[in-house]
Amino acid sequence: MSSIPINNQRLPVNPVEQIECKIAQGDVVPGDELLRAIEGAAGHLLDGRLRDIVRKFSVSAVKRRGRPSSCRSREDFAIAEVDARYPAILQRYEGEALQRRRSAAAEGSVLAGAEPTPSELAYREILQDMKAVFPNIDWLALRNKRSAWKNGHFHSADNDVYSEDFDAEIERHFPAPQRS
Repeated sequence: MSSIPINNQRLPVNPVEQIECKIAQGDVVPGDELLRAIEGAAGHLLDGRLRDIVRKFSVSAVKRRGRPSSCRSREDFAIAEVDARYPAILQRYEGEALQRRRSAAAEGSVLAGAEPTPSELAYREILQDMKAVFPNIDWLALRNKRSAWKNGHFHSADNDVYSEDFDAEIERHFPAPQRS
């Protein structure tokens, strides 16, 4: 039996990674955890008043709006269509933005900082054209869906395979190199 206390047997938890994980899962991150992460990164305790202020804040939970699609293949094909159309539309809006900046520079005026980005305009146009497929999402949700789709995390629950055979799991994750 080990004579090392249980607290010394556990690996230390990185509070920043813990917060990132909670945010990714859509959970609430309380102010105490934020305070612990800030003080850990700074390497010293904060002033008492500042500690009280940070404890009052929290990162709220992120909830997806609307009912999830029951037809995942339809959504996959739609995102593939979005991915095919997006570069051309983005290029057109970037060209228009460049022309506006050049004309404003020639006139000696400054463009408004609140104008939408070319990416936002492209996603809004795609949403307008595909309203039947994406009836109640905004351009940010479409951008995030496309990004998840491109990175292979769109339907991550479908890709998870659990096996009680440890050796089979290792072989599945780390296949043996092919010998010729």
